[in-house]
Amino acid sequence: MNDTALSGSSADLVERARGLAALLREHADEADRGGRLPEAVATALRDAGFLSLQVPRALGGPGADFRTAFDVYTELGRGCGSSGWLAMVLSGGSYMASLLGERARQELWGADAGAVVASRLPAAGTGRVTEGGLVVSGRWSPTSGVHHSEWMMAAVAAGDDTDLALAVVPTAAGSVDDTWDVTGLRATGSDTFVLDEVFVPDHRVLSLTRMMAGGYAEDHPDEPLCAAAVVPALTVTLVAPLLGMGLAALEHTREQLGASARRAGSAGVRYAVADAAASIDSARLLLLRALDDVEAGIARRARPGELVSARIHMDAALAARYLREAVRHLLTALGSAAFSTGCPVQRIWRDMEVALSHANIVPDPNREAYGRALLDLADAEAG
Repeated sequence: MNDTALSGSSADLVERARGLAALLREHADEADRGGRLPEAVATALRDAGFLSLQVPRALGGPGADFRTAFDVYTELGRGCGSSGWLAMVLSGGSYMASLLGERARQELWGADAGAVVASRLPAAGTGRVTEGGLVVSGRWSPTSGVHHSEWMMAAVAAGDDTDLALAVVPTAAGSVDDTWDVTGLRATGSDTFVLDEVFVPDHRVLSLTRMMAGGYAEDHPDEPLCAAAVVPALTVTLVAPLLGMGLAALEHTREQLGASARRAGSAGVRYAVADAAASIDSARLLLLRALDDVEAGIARRARPGELVSARIHMDAALAARYLREAVRHLLTALGSAAFSTGCPVQRIWRDMEVALSHANIVPDPNREAYGRALLDLADAEAG
């Protein structure tokens, strides 16, 4: 790949994503049926730098900040939910891997700034401590984008340490089991990644605890993004493809109903479309506030406090719920026609439902954490 193709201003990257939406839309049904991105789509995303969007500029990558990444994923999600989701997950993997030291970063991106990093953080494997590193085994499922990645970041329990280790290995060092057979986000090909006694050197291992605490920022003082609160930041961008899906569903519904004076003449249909549009607008406003909070922390090179962090997660989870409700309203507005296999709204609905199962945006844990923070329960219990 020509590394210069990965560069560009924030506006250039977003415009590039907007320009790809038509191609993604054209192949979305094919991707859904086949359970994998068509080659034309995967190549276009890779060549545009959208599968490695947050590889630092110092290493030849786009080095996109979180707001730019959010806007890119939204535009891609408007074309194809699975494409937007893969760009988000894989670029998030590149962001986390960029916290590694320079030796590891050169191994990952020294020869190819567009190299892609898949990731799976829940610990589904073990790391046996040995001289110079870990010997890793396990099964990580689901692993979105594993078929498009050169590297894999896998969370493991290492030795007797309660901390989790994030081990980065070449994807070719493992194998992939075909296990992704679901109703939505089908084209992500989120199959199971398997490692069996693979050595990972210490310089390609991160501490999850240190990453969550922002401890790697000091290793990269010239890269402001390394000071981000990792989980809140990635949780906000996680919802961006869903926003794109909601906007695409609304656009299609307006086009269809605009051509049907009889159906659009129903007050119930108009109510449903209005509710959907308002839900999408509400979601966008919540996400923009959360992005403001993320960026404020980066500017201060400090993690947000407990209350702000909990609010970021709550905003993201609530925005995702609003987007799900919006798509359901649009199904109502379109009636039985929405469930035709040729209607993109039914695919968006399926993609949205699967996306909402992601642990970071499940409502109740985020409501609980935000409520506790609002009531200062952590301080009260500590006292």
